[in-house]
Amino acid sequence: MTEFSRIEEFIQSYADNISKVLGLDVTILDEQGIRVSGTGYYSDLIGLPAPEGSFFRMILQTGQPGMIFDMKKNDSQCMNCKFLQQCRELATIGFPVHKREKTVGVIGIIGFSPEQKEKMLHHSEKWMPFLQHTSSLIEHKLLELDAEREKGCNIQEEMPQAVVKPVYFAQLIGADTGLRDVIAKAKKVAGSISTVLLRGESGTGKELLAKAIHSEGPRNRQPFVAINCAAIPETLLESELFGYEGGAFTGSRREGKPGKFELAHKGTIFLDEVGDIPLSLQPKLLRVLQEKTVERVGGVKTLEIDVRVIAATHKDLENMVKEGTFREDLYYRLNVIPLRLKPLRERREDIPLYLQHFLHRYGTLLQKGRLELDASLVHRLAAYDWPGNIRQLENAVEYMVNMADGSLIDHESLPEHLLAEEETGRTDEAGAGLEQLLADYERSVLKKYLASSAYRQDKAAIASELQISLSTLYRKMEKHGLEV
Repeated sequence: MTEFSRIEEFIQSYADNISKVLGLDVTILDEQGIRVSGTGYYSDLIGLPAPEGSFFRMILQTGQPGMIFDMKKNDSQCMNCKFLQQCRELATIGFPVHKREKTVGVIGIIGFSPEQKEKMLHHSEKWMPFLQHTSSLIEHKLLELDAEREKGCNIQEEMPQAVVKPVYFAQLIGADTGLRDVIAKAKKVAGSISTVLLRGESGTGKELLAKAIHSEGPRNRQPFVAINCAAIPETLLESELFGYEGGAFTGSRREGKPGKFELAHKGTIFLDEVGDIPLSLQPKLLRVLQEKTVERVGGVKTLEIDVRVIAATHKDLENMVKEGTFREDLYYRLNVIPLRLKPLRERREDIPLYLQHFLHRYGTLLQKGRLELDASLVHRLAAYDWPGNIRQLENAVEYMVNMADGSLIDHESLPEHLLAEEETGRTDEAGAGLEQLLADYERSVLKKYLASSAYRQDKAAIASELQISLSTLYRKMEKHGLEV
């Protein structure tokens, strides 16, 4: 049994979606070179092996992506393929699928017509991050299945409740686009003991990143204990964090209770919304971080702990320090390795990826089968600012899947608040003149390119892509009030 044989339906779904998005045929091979999915011409070849000496076989061997735009050229990687003379492919792009550094398959996109070849030549470099993300999603699915199987086979009689399902960096949507930089930094510190402070708005996935840092570090077989400091009343937070001895206060257990730091011994503690810890408790937290010891409420003994601390907040801690509502020494103790998660409005290229991911999840969960979003709806959703970030987007997709009557989800299935905003937007457009509409569109295009991680604020590259001079680009940016 190959890795892909466990997720054939999942893979075929992604092959179909890639084909529709790119307008090209798609084939996916497993580690043995067998076609496990395909569209168009390749749908009839599912279950058959790719020819020996073929381009995709070479990618399986090398684990490196590749592109060919002239199959019969003397130095082409296809020269050893025994079916070279019968081949009708005019252009091919292949991307490997890895699972923990091992190559377990290949995704291929193919053009058969001169128009498709020209399209591939023009867009190939832009499509590489897309294929990288698809590869990561497949790896994510395989790792999920491994985790479930491992959980079923290794259940211990006294397994700590705090041990959670592993999360890997490859599972984080946007790891190869909007989140690339922060993931690269997180990988470097996964094996460290240093404190990490995750910054970002609510709903950006801070806890998921914290779990990935824990799962890919040396403490991954030890507890991961999370506590939301904003969700627990101030009177209870101290005993939740540090525990208490029996009889410490009215209503306490006779035998006492360990706190979250004790439960996380040898593992990781995640202090979510650390900016909401009351000023009165901050000195005790500081002492725990500095001394690596904890003292229960009402206790006299000092307990040594070995805990990796990951904290998170959406608050402006620097301003809180100035205002005196957050201790400066605690701030510096927490802010050793700061990692900032961008909101969705600053990484719009990830929104279609999240839409596809949640569409597949809730389509399966709610037994709605394979679903698609109307192309204009995807455009609208990608343009929305999502003040609630990923959490809000996920809720919107779950709502739409519930409301869907058929396989295609259109604007009528939008949640009411988004539908209302969409109608307001249409009314505003209706009252604007052509000149204003064109100016608004030009500004939105410039903002999109300037925010794109593919260009990284490279003005010359953006001007080249838009087919205007660099001076014209700067003039338009100044006109629209965009940062020059």
